[in-house]
Amino acid sequence: MGTENRKLPRVSNADKPRPGEVIRKQGGADLQNGWLGRHGTFFLGDDRAVFVPTILDMLMGAKRREFLLDEIVEIERLPRSPDGIIAGAKRPRMILSTNECAYEFMFGDLDAWIDAFQIVYRHRVKHGKPHEPVVLREGSTSELLMEL
Repeated sequence: MGTENRKLPRVSNADKPRPGEVIRKQGGADLQNGWLGRHGTFFLGDDRAVFVPTILDMLMGAKRREFLLDEIVEIERLPRSPDGIIAGAKRPRMILSTNECAYEFMFGDLDAWIDAFQIVYRHRVKHGKPHEPVVLREGSTSELLMEL
C-alpha cells in the first residue's frame, strides 16, 4: 500500500498551524526516521497534520513536516496489537505512509492518536471528502469509533 521508503524527503519547512485552522488534536511526538530522533509537537487538523520540531532539534537540522490528509495512504500501528513487541525492544509507534515516504512517529498515547485520525477521516467523509487511508492495527477499539 504505502511505501517502505523511510528516508525523509528534502523539503522546505512547512507552515506551522495557520490562524483560523481547526486543530482537532495536538501533543508531544517523536519523529524517528533515520539516526536522528526529532522531538516536537504534532498537530492534527481537518485537512493536514503538521509536525513542529523543538527549537533545539531545528538547530540540528530538523524541519517542520506537513502531511496532507488526502495524501496519507496507510496508518499502521507497530506492533499491530498492544500486546505485541517490536524486535530490539523499541517503543510502539505509528507508521504514517504516503506514496513518497513512510514516517515513524512515537506518541505517549499512540492508540488515541490513531483513533483521532480515524475520527477526523470519518468527519471528512461525512463532508464530501471520501479519501480514507487503510488503518492496520488489531486489538484496540475505542468506543468513539463504534457504529451507532
